[in-house]
Amino acid sequence: MDEAVNNKKAVEERLKKTCKKATRLLLKATPLVFEGLAVGAVLSAMITRNPELGARLGELDGKVFFFEATDIGRGFFLHITDGQIKVVLHMSGAPDVTMRGDVTVLMDVLAGRVDPDTVFFSRKLEIEGDTATAIHFKNILASFY
Repeated sequence: MDEAVNNKKAVEERLKKTCKKATRLLLKATPLVFEGLAVGAVLSAMITRNPELGARLGELDGKVFFFEATDIGRGFFLHITDGQIKVVLHMSGAPDVTMRGDVTVLMDVLAGRVDPDTVFFSRKLEIEGDTATAIHFKNILASFY
């Protein structure tokens, strides 16, 4: 019985790795503008489902975050204004906070599937800039997931 459980876990792990690899390949081939639209739609849906999230994001009004997916060489800015998150592909100024990591780590952080502290301390997520703003953003996300 233990062997069957171990085999199932091994298959699930291989499937996860294959899906992550496929996601990376698809994102590399997708024009950045479409990625930006997709991220914007997902974040907008998150705020629509959680109006309190939008209200809490108002605490970070005017802040700019840059998310860089190091494994695919892509990045985008999130500009928080009036309780909304706007995806911006290019900005002339420096962001308040930069977060770097594999695309799956960044997606998991934004979706609340992983604790940013855990991936930061395991060196899967790199954070630069205004630490207080980064921690506040993390705490807002954590309070909804």
